[in-house]
Amino acid sequence: MSDSQQIHNLSVEHVFRSLGSGPEGLSSAEAHERLQEIGKNSVEVRDPWRLTRSLLRQFTNFFTLLLFVSAIICFVAERLQPGQSMVVLGWALAGVALLNALFSFIQEYRAEKAMAALRHFLPQKVEVMRAGETMTLLADELVPGDLLLLHEGDRVPADARLVEGSDLMVNNAPLTGEAKPLALTSESVAGRLVESHNVAFAGCLVLSGTGRAVVFATGLRTEFGKLAHLSQAIRRTSSPLERQTAHMVRVLTGIAVTLGVLFFLYGVFTGRPLWVNLVFMMGIIVANVPEGLLPTFTLALAMGSLRMARKNVLVTSLNAVEALGATQVICTDKTGTLTRNQLAVSRLRPPGGESDFSEAEESEQFLLMAFCASEVHLVDGEYSGDPLDVAIAEKLAELRQSRTLPDLKQKHFPFDVNLKRAGGTGEVSAQTVFAVKGAWEVIRPLVSAVKLPGQAAQPATAEELDQAERIMRELAESGHRVVAVAGRHLAEPSLAGAGREALEQDLTLYGFVGIEDPLRPEVPQSLKQCHSAGIKVILITGDHPDTALAVAKRCGIVANDLSNERVMTGETLENLTEKELEEALSGGIQIFARTSPSQKMKIVMALKNLDLVVAMTGDGVNDAPALKAADIGIAMGKSGTDVARASAQIILLDDNFASIVAGIEEGRTVFSNIRKFTNYVLVSNGPEILPYLLYILLPVPLALTVIQILSIDLGTDIVPSMALGQEPPTEEVMQQPPRSGEFRLLSPGLVLHSYLFLGLLEAIWSLSLFFWVLWEGGWQYGSDLAADDPLYRSATGIALATILLMQIGNLIGRRYPARSGLDAGIFKNRLMLAGIIIQVVFSWALLYVPWVQVILGTGPVKGSVYLAAWLGIPLIFGADYLRKRLMIPQE
Repeated sequence: MSDSQQIHNLSVEHVFRSLGSGPEGLSSAEAHERLQEIGKNSVEVRDPWRLTRSLLRQFTNFFTLLLFVSAIICFVAERLQPGQSMVVLGWALAGVALLNALFSFIQEYRAEKAMAALRHFLPQKVEVMRAGETMTLLADELVPGDLLLLHEGDRVPADARLVEGSDLMVNNAPLTGEAKPLALTSESVAGRLVESHNVAFAGCLVLSGTGRAVVFATGLRTEFGKLAHLSQAIRRTSSPLERQTAHMVRVLTGIAVTLGVLFFLYGVFTGRPLWVNLVFMMGIIVANVPEGLLPTFTLALAMGSLRMARKNVLVTSLNAVEALGATQVICTDKTGTLTRNQLAVSRLRPPGGESDFSEAEESEQFLLMAFCASEVHLVDGEYSGDPLDVAIAEKLAELRQSRTLPDLKQKHFPFDVNLKRAGGTGEVSAQTVFAVKGAWEVIRPLVSAVKLPGQAAQPATAEELDQAERIMRELAESGHRVVAVAGRHLAEPSLAGAGREALEQDLTLYGFVGIEDPLRPEVPQSLKQCHSAGIKVILITGDHPDTALAVAKRCGIVANDLSNERVMTGETLENLTEKELEEALSGGIQIFARTSPSQKMKIVMALKNLDLVVAMTGDGVNDAPALKAADIGIAMGKSGTDVARASAQIILLDDNFASIVAGIEEGRTVFSNIRKFTNYVLVSNGPEILPYLLYILLPVPLALTVIQILSIDLGTDIVPSMALGQEPPTEEVMQQPPRSGEFRLLSPGLVLHSYLFLGLLEAIWSLSLFFWVLWEGGWQYGSDLAADDPLYRSATGIALATILLMQIGNLIGRRYPARSGLDAGIFKNRLMLAGIIIQVVFSWALLYVPWVQVILGTGPVKGSVYLAAWLGIPLIFGADYLRKRLMIPQE
């Protein structure tokens, strides 16, 4: 008999027997032995060809293919006209394409490895019972026979047969594709395993209830694992910013090819030699294609994601780095995000009077009723369960002076997001009772009596219920989370097994629990940053409107004089049309109270219909649709459920709202830095292109060779570009509104600034020194110079050196859009210092170091000429700073 095929047909007793387990679980020794024999509970699919495909993909890049085609043309030209060094150029272009592809592959590989390492900060943990003790362990340590404890929000870690359950509902969509709730039972059933109602399958979600199940299949032996083994590896899709960059490269390459072909034809018709026209065409193409831009772009995103991780923001995909920086609206929960999620019971108020319970015995009896409607477990000496239930248990332990949980022989009714209450039956003071706790507005209609301290329960009058309402509002307005507690004594113990509807009748109100959750101290300052950055914050909570308003005022979401009329409840939200909700949001509604998780989706869609970029926080199973619908889904790393984390692009490792703001700042910085180094790289294209245009149109020597251009694009420009990609956030980045959806990386303003302003300035100064050296050496206009002529080598050397030095002024100016860029931050950015040193040393070496002269085809110049090249630094820096002072926009 195969257990994995017949396990659902067996009774609970036979299930334990067939798996060598029992109601107290396995012993630690037995579990360890099984782990060694069977292996870890992992369904990881290893794709042996993934790295190969990733490497090959780098060679299908548009301009990489172009460089390879250009190299082939050079090899053909060498065959047609031997001795013109075209083969050297061909190998240089092929080498550029190869190095660029390898660099991009290495950066992508490192980024993926970094993401995998960071995800290990959040391993899935499960609760099991071993040798009668409840413990927490990693999901991959589960073995067949383990007794698994299931709770609402859990992702089932292995195939397990249910042996005990209370209103357990699962969603088998990951396995069956049908997102329908399925009620599980512990009874044996007939039929096929995958259709059985007593098995919780790996990868599926617990929607509600609790249960105990015996694991019978782990890893690739699970039904989910079998599917995973047959599936193909998922490929990462490109982000919008990556697509923008690819579009930019295609545009620039298209321009380069068009210019190259047009002037090639022009050269042919004017009678120039074929090899000369080919050299010219290659030069135009190489000068226009930003060979080093894509690897620098990949590195900037990867480094940005790692910096976010240091700020407790785990990015699960690189596109989220860009998206988070564009956020316009943050929809946030209260508990754990704005507050510390350290719930503590601070008030125990009876439904009448002016003060809390005065007698310890009365307080304990009241808390026992509240505990009866809670579900808490003692795991490794600590309470485990819903934070509210844990807070009640902690207060009860304080009064009883014992952390041992009271044995009430409970039957628990889990919290229902629609009913807004939880319940349970048990034995309190030797009497069988039913208790319910939840929102006052849903419990009030169920109340028919009121229990005051020292008195027997009396029928509730309208005045007494109004008094209870006043007490509840008083607690809520002081910022407390308020939970009403009601119940009834069950005359017949058999009623304890009745359904929820039958029990929730003629309840007696026992009082209110006031719970405090301290505000995180850094939240008010983070909210100020949001306001100055033009980011709107919307609070969505299940708490009472008065509590929500009090917290929103304390943390700075809304002004202190805002009335509760500006708070929308879930009941009102439910009745609004999509258009009405959009109007309410446009009108300034920023607080939603008494909402259910499913209503978050409605709010998200309304905001997106207003063309806003929305970030949504969530931690529960029912938050998953809203997290997926939002532009940026943000899950809680500590309190979040597995399904919430799986649905999100961002995971907060500390559940802190301030980390969201820090992530937005970093995201904006990454995008800003990408524009900085894009601008920087494109500036050098100007002095690279103009010499070729002059060469084809006028009878003058070529001021730059292809090898010299490549020494800039894939040599001296790389480190400065990386330095700009690592610039820290500036003060301005969070003092300006979010960028619009129409904002483009390659904007007309950036093109004009790069090519027709700074690029043209570099071209004019470098060509001026080029012709200065020629004229001093006796060159006559219209005369030819051989490539190995010492005068030509000196002239082209000073043109190249001038561009390198002027790029230093360009580099410093790119650091800030409005400030000069001359500050102490230059010395803190080691890559920037390294980039400047490389440009200075290389500008000198190419003129005066023999072996560098041989490689680049350059020669020495007089010291006065080299000093004149240095004047290009203040020239380009000063011209750009004057533009900044005159407030001429770059964009």
